[in-house]
Amino acid sequence: MDNQQYPNNQQSQQDSQPQYQPPQAPNYPQPPMYPQTPGHQPGHSLAVGALVCGIVSLVLSWMGGLLGIAAGIVGIILSIKAKKQGFVGGMNTAGLVLSIIGLAIGGIMFFACTIPTACTACALVPYM
Repeated sequence: MDNQQYPNNQQSQQDSQPQYQPPQAPNYPQPPMYPQTPGHQPGHSLAVGALVCGIVSLVLSWMGGLLGIAAGIVGIILSIKAKKQGFVGGMNTAGLVLSIIGLAIGGIMFFACTIPTACTACALVPYM
């Protein structure tokens, strides 16, 4: 009977109920943006090349000398270029030191094996 007296009663009840809305995400501040790579210095790739050439020259200097000498010279040149471009770090210094040591050992091994008597002595080392 109530519905007959008030035909719009059902509509008014539907209008009075709040509509569902999804919860809002809280408005937090954005985190600070950090660089993707830690400060890429100029000459970094040259310093890496100097370090690699230094290690290679040190290893190859024991195997005959010439390849160790060549890798040592390239390592020294790369290290000097990296220093001129402004690279600051231990990698450059390590590459320079290893290249110098490899160059020195390669030179000693090369000249020791070019002398006939010294070359014979080098050939007998594994058998002693």
